[in-house]
Amino acid sequence: MSFTPESLDALFLSGKMERIGIGVRRACYAIPGTGLCVKCYRSDEEIALGKHVGYDPFKPLKGAVVREIRRNRFSDRGNTSCQEWRYYQALKERLPPELMAAFPATLERVLVPSRGWCLVEERIANVDGSPVRAFHKEWASAAWDDRIWLMDGLDALTDGLVRHAVRFYDPHNILVQWCVGGMPRLRITDFEPASRTLVSLDRLSPALVRLKLRRRFARYRDLFGLKSDGR
Repeated sequence: MSFTPESLDALFLSGKMERIGIGVRRACYAIPGTGLCVKCYRSDEEIALGKHVGYDPFKPLKGAVVREIRRNRFSDRGNTSCQEWRYYQALKERLPPELMAAFPATLERVLVPSRGWCLVEERIANVDGSPVRAFHKEWASAAWDDRIWLMDGLDALTDGLVRHAVRFYDPHNILVQWCVGGMPRLRITDFEPASRTLVSLDRLSPALVRLKLRRRFARYRDLFGLKSDGR
């Protein structure tokens, strides 16, 4: 791979990284000339941008979130990127190839001096190079036939995640990638498998994972009116 901790650090410090996404805790940047991207906790400057960057009204990040970011930036145990990397390794050992294909083909963790633990992964884009969009946004603007394809894909992905008890509880993070021939492919990049509860019972109980998955996906479909018949 064409990156090192030192080269990534130099890119961050030079300001040459293009930020392509930002969530409550982490930001994502394209690594120039590689087809890869890097995710890491927000910098102090990005913390100051508030909860929903680019949207009004301004809302600051909760103090607990800020403390979590600063406490875990360099923590192998507590950093979300490290937790995600470890779970990804476990999934590679037990998931069938067709289900594992929803996750990034490349995912490596790197300790960058200025940003802490980062994840370097495949930058997922459409075949024409345009950015991918969340499933519910793509479904809302899709033609009727495309909606049927999309829902068939969501049904298959949901069934696979439930069957294999994958700890992925945020359907909002499912993306639609349009591939060669105009066919959609569902992808998952941010899966954050670690629970923030005091006792993570779902780590011990596949049955609880399946229950939570079914409930979260049912809620997601109801929220956006996602129908299997495309209407």
